[in-house]
Amino acid sequence: AMASVRSLVFLLLLLPQGRRALSPGRRWGRRCKVVRMAGSNVGLPSNLHVVVPKKERCDVLRRGLSKDGFVSVKAVDCTAMVAEVCRRQKCRKVAATALGRALASVALIADGIEDEETFQVRFEGDGPLGGLLAMSNGRLEARGYVGNPEVAVGSVGGAVGKGQLKVVRLKNLPGEEVASPFSSIVDIVTGEIAQDINYFVATSEQREGALAAGVAVEEEEEVVGATADSPPSRVVAAGGWRIELLPNAPKEVADQVLANVDAVLNAGFATTDLLLRGESVDGLVRLLFTGMDYDLLPDAATPAFKCSCSDARVFRTLALLPRDEVMDILQKNDKIEAKCEFCATVYTLTPQQIIDHLAAIDKKD
Repeated sequence: AMASVRSLVFLLLLLPQGRRALSPGRRWGRRCKVVRMAGSNVGLPSNLHVVVPKKERCDVLRRGLSKDGFVSVKAVDCTAMVAEVCRRQKCRKVAATALGRALASVALIADGIEDEETFQVRFEGDGPLGGLLAMSNGRLEARGYVGNPEVAVGSVGGAVGKGQLKVVRLKNLPGEEVASPFSSIVDIVTGEIAQDINYFVATSEQREGALAAGVAVEEEEEVVGATADSPPSRVVAAGGWRIELLPNAPKEVADQVLANVDAVLNAGFATTDLLLRGESVDGLVRLLFTGMDYDLLPDAATPAFKCSCSDARVFRTLALLPRDEVMDILQKNDKIEAKCEFCATVYTLTPQQIIDHLAAIDKKD
């Protein structure tokens, strides 16, 4: 069942038959207006004073586990990571919001897998965003990109559009030296990113839980000291949370989880509100564990942007093309440029560099 929540937090909690589902039609108790972060789809109560902390936070993912072992909670502050990715790709407000939600979500889902395993989502919708990809490994090294970073108006769901969500997990199987990919495809339900990822996890992997992600963005004209060379927008807060019912959880535990999620929705709570006040995500973990005994695990993780592009990867890509096609390209161009979609690094190669590299490959063969 879907819950209608404030514009920032997108949530889908799927439950088996016999358990109470989240009631639809949840609304804010007070009227809210879009304030300084208007472009980021952030709605805040009109009487809330937002203070952006001067001291830079460090990105962190915190984990908690109920003492009975039936409930897991994770909360992440990935502001720096999302800001770096969106800065490199010069994302406008809606594109930055969509990409930030995806990066926060994949970090929360990937936490706990082996270091070299990966969790990847690709939204292939018919909206103006032109598609979106985000992925993270078990070390929470994440990256992603959008097809059209210029999308600045409208909702994230409208920007994504209708289509398919393709998920790829890279897993290390016993006895195998190379990780194996496992792919799944589901229809895009809402286009609001976290809802769709949670829908996949619940239906394809039978993992009950709720997932939320949010991003607060300032447009260029709102950023003090912005210049003509400044990015079109700036991410000032990004994060999210996941609460999951673990196997064999009794009905009373599930009911408490539902009550806590309901309380978050009724309060109109958003992760970015907490981060903009300079608070840590520990408080979010405590909130989601209301009424339950739990342990806040001491080992925090650090999500970070990391791109795997390099000169060597560019050469390997060229080597996969038919030789006559490569030679035709070289004859028509004085230089060859390749741009990484993840980090926007541009690699410039001369025809002679490419010829020498291909010759070296032929010599090895």
